[in-house]
Amino acid sequence: MAASNLSTGRMISYAFDRSQRAAAGGASGPAAATGSAASNGSAPAENGPGKRTKREEMARYLLEYLLRDPKARKAFCQVIAGIDAPATAFRTSSRSGSDLFDLEAPLTSGAEDRIAIKVIVDGTIEAGAVTAALAALPTPASRLVLLLPKHRKSSLDVKDEHLIRTTWAALAKRLVKKDSKRADFWRLIGEFGEDAPATSVYRAVSPRILLDQDVVKEFRSHLDTLRLVAAELYGRPVRFSTSRRGRGAWLQVGASGTGLGVEFDAVEEGSPVWLVGTRPHRSHPLNIGALPDEESRGRAERRLRGIASGERRHDDPTYAPSVPEFIGEPASHAMEEARALLWDVFDPQMLAAAGFPLVPRRQPDLEPDALAVRLHREGDPRAGTFLVSVGRSKNWKTLLPRVTREFDGRTYIIQAAKGDTAEDLVTAVHGALLSLATKP
Repeated sequence: MAASNLSTGRMISYAFDRSQRAAAGGASGPAAATGSAASNGSAPAENGPGKRTKREEMARYLLEYLLRDPKARKAFCQVIAGIDAPATAFRTSSRSGSDLFDLEAPLTSGAEDRIAIKVIVDGTIEAGAVTAALAALPTPASRLVLLLPKHRKSSLDVKDEHLIRTTWAALAKRLVKKDSKRADFWRLIGEFGEDAPATSVYRAVSPRILLDQDVVKEFRSHLDTLRLVAAELYGRPVRFSTSRRGRGAWLQVGASGTGLGVEFDAVEEGSPVWLVGTRPHRSHPLNIGALPDEESRGRAERRLRGIASGERRHDDPTYAPSVPEFIGEPASHAMEEARALLWDVFDPQMLAAAGFPLVPRRQPDLEPDALAVRLHREGDPRAGTFLVSVGRSKNWKTLLPRVTREFDGRTYIIQAAKGDTAEDLVTAVHGALLSLATKP
């Protein structure tokens, strides 16, 4: 491929198309079989065969596109792999190769010598998977290049003379210098590998909104309304659900089967608390906001008990409650911004992509003093379980997230520095989880 034929637009289009085909099972060879197993984009317990995430599929095809260029390939072999003998071509699949690798290429130095590449973007990688990949190298002259984000480099303890471990940031820095004519391509690949994990979020609001005392008080008041609704209509507590796929954080009770449940989600018509049904999908307003005094609380209780006394809500998909006027105080725009930011913090897909999926059927109840999710560290039962929470105090002074290792109670409070973005906050939560999971 001549340098003049390279295009960042074509590279992105190529990688997107190939990763979509792999996820759908449309590509040929071992790569297709492995790609489809991770089509939901969530992080696996161990990044071995059949465990690639969507972002890792994308990363390996970006890299394959550029490594088709002979000069780019030569620079990679010399600078990253430390091998002067050039490789003939990198491929994502080979009839005779191992599906333990994401890319591999034969070297001209020997008929069986290989450079193999393993890419890590947002999945986890365990020592056993790396050891297996090393064992699959065909000759002593072969090498395995492990590419991973810089924040994960220290979490893997494998030493082998055939292993070359580097980060996406280092890859870009070194090859931009060595292969300046293709600098833009190396930068794009490096930035994608470092910045593509599912922690990437965008919200215009600053995380410092979680320190606003008025917002903290209002958020807690609406959660108190949710607890009242759950107690009156269902007689059991609210918690984050682990049962529904394809959505973000879902704080609910009773929303399963054909009956109506209640959820706490985006503010509409002044309230984040709505009656919802899943079979069929439907939603109904309760017209109940924050309840600042006994009079408004009493009116809300009477409305809820009237709804609870009817049986149609359990099995009639056409049922809609009678809610004539709004009770209490409607939610503000600032409170909705804080809720949306916290829902990014609690997002199960982002947490799973960081290596910490929610623990099924063991989620904490919403309590007067705390809202939390319980997580575990995939592939490492020794790490135990963890909580990501807000509150944890009688007065709820802030909505800043806390990360707690349950077996010893060690806790980090995530700070919101001036200039931090929403993505910075979510990334800091994931970093704190990793720190607690890997340190005494």
